[in-house]
Amino acid sequence: MPRKTVSDLTDEEKILIFALGALGNTPLRTKVMIQKLLFLFSNVFTDFKGLFRYEPHLLGPYSETVENTLQSLIQLGLITDKSAGYQLTPDGLDLCKALSPKEEIVRVISDFKEFLHDLSEDEILAFIYSSYPDFISESARWNRLKPQRIELAISLLRKEKVSFSKAAEIAGMTAGDFDRALRERRVRWRG
Repeated sequence: MPRKTVSDLTDEEKILIFALGALGNTPLRTKVMIQKLLFLFSNVFTDFKGLFRYEPHLLGPYSETVENTLQSLIQLGLITDKSAGYQLTPDGLDLCKALSPKEEIVRVISDFKEFLHDLSEDEILAFIYSSYPDFISESARWNRLKPQRIELAISLLRKEKVSFSKAAEIAGMTAGDFDRALRERRVRWRG
């Protein structure tokens, strides 16, 4: 099979290749991480919302386009899905290096990948569901996550992934109630 060149790539393939190649080709452990990375990206760059067409699904926002593009790039040998996660192969890295995305795209994708890379799936979903409640309707996990919201919010706060007010929102609490919950648990989070 002939090798793909940058000019052969669709916009979806380019974005997915660049997203996986960002931060030194750091692997993304699960498809959920890939889906949510590109979902967050498409909410910053609204021109790409129509490209991925996210809809409510069992694990939050889901794009069939992302899933199909990922599978296609795996079959082409540009992405590997080893036990450490999904990352570019040497051929995929070559294509990634040949891409010339705008600096703002580089920054946003890198920031979101850095944000997601060390979070658990539950932390990611708690963040996504609290930030985008329209995507809860089909969720298979929301009812299981709701009782854990405070602990998930505290974990995100401790990891310095969210602000205090965002953590309170994730916990489903007012700022005052969340502050009390932190004190009751003897959680120290301020520097």
